[in-house]
Amino acid sequence: MSVEAEPSLAQAGPTLGLLPTQQLLLDQVPAQPDGDWLALQLHPLELQRWHGLSWPKRRRDWLAGRLCAKSALRRLLPRELAAPSQLLIGSDALARPCLPGSALYLSISHSRRRAMAVADHSPLGLDTEVHEAVQAQSLQMLVPAEEVAVTVAQLGVSARQARTLLWCLKEARFKCQGSGSFVALAQGWRLLGWSADAQPRWTAQAAWPPAPAGMGWHVSLYANEQEACALVHAQPQSTHS
Repeated sequence: MSVEAEPSLAQAGPTLGLLPTQQLLLDQVPAQPDGDWLALQLHPLELQRWHGLSWPKRRRDWLAGRLCAKSALRRLLPRELAAPSQLLIGSDALARPCLPGSALYLSISHSRRRAMAVADHSPLGLDTEVHEAVQAQSLQMLVPAEEVAVTVAQLGVSARQARTLLWCLKEARFKCQGSGSFVALAQGWRLLGWSADAQPRWTAQAAWPPAPAGMGWHVSLYANEQEACALVHAQPQSTHS
């Protein structure tokens, strides 16, 4: 892939709340991009890791996520610190993506269709998935039928969309919490319904983890006929319903 043919981050994809999400359709990223262009996009240690990935699909997905993450971070960094080849995306103590040495929060997600990333000064979690990926009956213990039914009734989406929205919501919430077993936690997070502004109401046993002082958790959702996305973001109480 030449520099002129580099993938462009989508601006017309899913919109989630006020935070700009950086997005890239996976089929825009070839398995063998131009080496000179790649060296401009990745930190040397990331470039080494990319070469160590043996499966073309894994290379594509990983690279798409890194491109989105760096674009999200650059929006918040001084220009002299924002060159993609200087940004080394690592993992924090809970294995969540981060920019080491920075207080910024970062979340990356992949579906079978696109990569997405978002960054901010406050805790957040992002998840996206296509509907067919979460239709197995075995996942009903994590997304029970009664939660799907109340989401259909109160948000006006299809059962297929509701199931994926709930999966993404629980994944995004887990990324904010960061510790424990996702399966165990998601089974305990039981949805009672939705507020008028599409905020989830959980059972008392499924209360949100504490947000930073003066902040509360806010959920933004998106669904169409192909996919769904959820963003959980800590916002000042004055803007949180």
